[in-house]
Amino acid sequence: MIEPPVPDRPPPGPLPGALLGVAAGLLLASIWLFGAWDVALAVTAVFGGLVAVLLAGAPGWRPFGTGLVVLAAVAAAGLVVIAR
Repeated sequence: MIEPPVPDRPPPGPLPGALLGVAAGLLLASIWLFGAWDVALAVTAVFGGLVAVLLAGAPGWRPFGTGLVVLAAVAAAGLVVIAR
């Protein structure tokens, strides 16, 4: 049986997740604020699925997923507060 090649580096930590979380939070909040409800629901569902997989399915990626979801929520809330 042939084993698939796996990189010899550890999964990313919370800092890269936080940076992507800020971008994701700003994207999600701007879509919701723009009023494109159908697109906002779809993008939010995809983001929620990604976070669920990172937190539940891949233990080594939990710090990345946690940073992603926390900073996404903070960035989205900040943009909503600023826009209102």
